[in-house]
Amino acid sequence: MKEVQYYKNIYSKFWVNQTKVYGYGIYEQNLVKLISRSSPKRVFEVGIGTGWPIGAELKKKGIVVDGCDVAGRLVALAQKELENEKGIFVGDVKKYQGDTLYDVTYCVRASWYFPDFYATVKKMAAMTKPGGYIIFDIMDRNSLYCLKSRLRDIKERCCKFLGIDIDERYGTHFLSVAKMKKFLTKNGMIYKYWREREINRGINKIDMPKVVFMCKKLN
Repeated sequence: MKEVQYYKNIYSKFWVNQTKVYGYGIYEQNLVKLISRSSPKRVFEVGIGTGWPIGAELKKKGIVVDGCDVAGRLVALAQKELENEKGIFVGDVKKYQGDTLYDVTYCVRASWYFPDFYATVKKMAAMTKPGGYIIFDIMDRNSLYCLKSRLRDIKERCCKFLGIDIDERYGTHFLSVAKMKKFLTKNGMIYKYWREREINRGINKIDMPKVVFMCKKLN
């Protein structure tokens, strides 16, 4: 319940203000290329946010973009951005009960807000056509950025204990790349993956902790 309230209140306000700041950089451009690589006609985005820039760029390619987000304010903006009121809804994707099977389901720049992202990936696979693709990115548990985040958590807990006033920060859920690979294999998916620094062509190993997975559903 606390997590849902976070999304509905703090996170929705933050994302509306930050989405244009993050912009449409090399990372996002390559995600769009990856999602549209198989020439899908209809896709589903988990954690669709405002619908920009990923959904908006896919729409320009003639792709129908459905999706969901738990923040109603963001969903309203996404429905307007993507001109799709029926296919974009407020709620958790795990509660989706529609009959549509998608060419691609994806969750990008959002998985680290999910306490059980493995269950989300399972649901995404169930919503995908045989031969279709499931695409997502995660924060690597073994990255230097994860270590920096853990040290920051310790610092914040110490500040609270000492009565020092600090802004509350929502925790990031890091995942093991090795465990994710085993999970995907166990659930009958073949996959490729790329590290963020490979996509961004950057050398900053600390601030590029993301790993992008592209999985094919066999049956």
